Amino acid sequence: MMNALKLVQQVVDELALFRPTTLIGTQDPQTRQLMALLNRLGADITRQAEWQRLNREHLIVTNAFTLTGTVAEGSKIITGLPTTTALSDQFTILGEGIQPFAQIVSVDNLTQVTMDMEATQSGTVPLQFAQNKYDMPSDWNRQVPQTEWNRTQRWPLLGPKTSQEWQTFKGGIVSAGPRQRFRILGNQLTLNPSPPDGETIAFEYISSGWVEGADGTYKTEVTQDTDTFIFSDSLLITGLKAQWLVSKGLDATFSLGEFRWLLEQEKSTNKSSPKLSIGAIAGSVLLTEENAFDGNFPSH
Repeated sequence: MMNALKLVQQVVDELALFRPTTLIGTQDPQTRQLMALLNRLGADITRQAEWQRLNREHLIVTNAFTLTGTVAEGSKIITGLPTTTALSDQFTILGEGIQPFAQIVSVDNLTQVTMDMEATQSGTVPLQFAQNKYDMPSDWNRQVPQTEWNRTQRWPLLGPKTSQEWQTFKGGIVSAGPRQRFRILGNQLTLNPSPPDGETIAFEYISSGWVEGADGTYKTEVTQDTDTFIFSDSLLITGLKAQWLVSKGLDATFSLGEFRWLLEQEKSTNKSSPKLSIGAIAGSVLLTEENAFDGNFPSH
């Protein structure tokens, strides 16, 4: 497997261009152009398939707690909180005088927050603050569908919900239930209803970290000459040559065709394929003959 410097050197050798001795920090326009094209090429390829080497699992532990605060009928402001250091606009509020699905819109100071709806009564009451929005991982590219689970309750999350469904749940007559619904909005996993404290939410996603550093960390672009890649050398070399030819206004027909063929080959061998049935047989994860003993069950 070539590192970034060797890969660019291979490309310029095949194009009969000047060979660079370094990539990072160089002022050579041609080398800088090849680096920019390489970073864009890798980012574009990550969106082409559910690459198994980019498949990641993410776990979230939900956050909720109770604080005493003062609300006033007709006001969106909650005052008298003992502390707001753990609060943000990612939290909903539940309590007497609080309308359903009220959300914090701003943390004003150490004892006061503003919510998005007016209180319906006045008083100093216990309020439950529950986080319903969780940032996606920094390298999140896109979701692997139907992998969202509440592992504490052992049930799948319901969704992703559309904008219309979401507003129906928040504004309709029936708006509560035991199951959590979700949608991805603003690169945040948003849950409805807000979960209690300490539950584990899990899902899988495709990472944008197609570059691997010498220390084993994954990155979204080349930052060192020694960086390597999760994609094959041939795919990147052919794709980089094609992009360079196109940028110069030269005929890239052959290189583009070769790149597309290699891309399809890499996608087809990326991971194993499931066995498909042409019959109308419903699948099951656990309750099948594959999880039962042949013959008698053991007595112990």
